[in-house]
Amino acid sequence: MGTGDTFHFYNYASDDTTIYIVKLSDAVATEGGFGAQVSPSSGKVWPFGAKNLRHVYGVSSTGKRAKLPCGDAGNANYIGGGSFSLHGVSFNTEGQIGEKRKYNSVA
Repeated sequence: MGTGDTFHFYNYASDDTTIYIVKLSDAVATEGGFGAQVSPSSGKVWPFGAKNLRHVYGVSSTGKRAKLPCGDAGNANYIGGGSFSLHGVSFNTEGQIGEKRKYNSVA
């Protein structure tokens, strides 16, 4: 996220097959394959926090690192690696991380 980013709501296809609503910068949503903007009231909100979305890590030629959420498990960068660009900087994918869920168990 950079200065002057605009944010909107997008669908996120979770590993549990539920479509959740997440708020992301337009630049991140475009690179992460999130598709068209949606209404914030059009579905369930992702309850596990933005840092727990499925994502890839990238590194630039100067060593700068970035994290890019991926809209669904079929995202080409998530499956096979590649590259992405944020704020005019190109990143080569270094690793893919699946979504995380934190459950509270009640006995």
